[in-house]
Amino acid sequence: MRFRWLFIIAVLVALLGACEWRPENQGLSQATPPPTATATPTPTPEPAPPQSIRVWLPPALDPNTASHANEIVVDRIQAFASAHNITAEIRIKPLDGPAGMLTTLGAARTVAPDAVPDVVLFPRRLLEAAAIKGLAFPLPDEAFTAPLDSDDWFPYAQHLAVVQSVTYGVPFGGDALGLLYHPEAIAQPPTTWSAWLQADAPWVLPLGDPDATALLALYRAAGGTWQDETGRPTLDEEALRQMLTLLQQAVQNERLSPDMLHLTSDHMLWARYQGEAQALMLTYLSHLFPGPDPRRMAPIPASDGVQPLTLADGLLWAVTTPDPQRQELAVQLLAALGDPKFVAQWDEAAGFIPPRQSVLNAWESPEHRALVESVLPTLQLGPPQEVRTVVGPLLQEAAAQVVSGKQSPAAAAHWAVSKLGEGQ
Repeated sequence: MRFRWLFIIAVLVALLGACEWRPENQGLSQATPPPTATATPTPTPEPAPPQSIRVWLPPALDPNTASHANEIVVDRIQAFASAHNITAEIRIKPLDGPAGMLTTLGAARTVAPDAVPDVVLFPRRLLEAAAIKGLAFPLPDEAFTAPLDSDDWFPYAQHLAVVQSVTYGVPFGGDALGLLYHPEAIAQPPTTWSAWLQADAPWVLPLGDPDATALLALYRAAGGTWQDETGRPTLDEEALRQMLTLLQQAVQNERLSPDMLHLTSDHMLWARYQGEAQALMLTYLSHLFPGPDPRRMAPIPASDGVQPLTLADGLLWAVTTPDPQRQELAVQLLAALGDPKFVAQWDEAAGFIPPRQSVLNAWESPEHRALVESVLPTLQLGPPQEVRTVVGPLLQEAAAQVVSGKQSPAAAAHWAVSKLGEGQ
């Protein structure tokens, strides 16, 4: 019995010796998961700075045409690129159509981001559309060489630059739709519709223009509004009736020919009638530059109780790249292109209204300054693009019906207002 207990004790001692923990062996380490290693984040490489500046210009600024004004713009962009040790990629883009600015810009943003321009020179109507579609970006103060709300900027330019209370463009040059006349034929230009009807001069205006810019100006001169309180296109039936009655009376007085219905644009009007020194034309001030041209521009006559007016249009620089680094470079280019001395040089050479008083003061020709100063007090922003697109064709058709004698002014005005209501 004693031997048995000694045997059991000996076995237990052997087993305990086999389970002894030895630091150098650590037999349980394989069953214990190793501590999780903390990954060291790989630093994100800084994006390479832009090696180029991409600029789109409208066809009117094609450097391949024999125009000193166009050369001035290209030289300025090239000088900016050289100063920043980059290249300048300048493209000429049509305003409209399948290859137009907005169509191409939208497609590039989707399928070819490397082809998206950094800066585009837009006419106001396309800037407005680009801003609404998110193709242009709001501008910081650094894009301007003087604050946009400073007194140096003319009010018309301040309005051109803003879309829905946000600044999207740097005004480069403006234009004015007004009443062109020859002082030797019309000593005192008419300011009222009654005086206009009595003036011994034919009327020239593009009644066939589907955008109806001239007709919208006359409608405005009747006291009409083209947007309601929510911003939707609208028509005031009484103001429209008055405007159509004016056209009817002008036809009856043999001041306005139904042939004007064949003029579908201002370009066509000027091509056909620029030599008509005796005419009273609704056209643009830029036609008188660089001159010399003895004709002058007056505000568009208005109905009783309404102030005569001129309608503003213009070209504006906009930032169109979504890339933050390229936006910074684009803003610097806008500031360079907004230098008053440079803008003065270009505006006077191209025949555009300066956007700022300091720019106008730098003009060399007193005659050119006088032309601009004659329209500035009455210059107001033209109709938004949506109004031109929606209301323009209705006004054009209503005017065609009245001028051709097919409908009365009251009936045509009622038709246009009703048609607009159906579309909304």
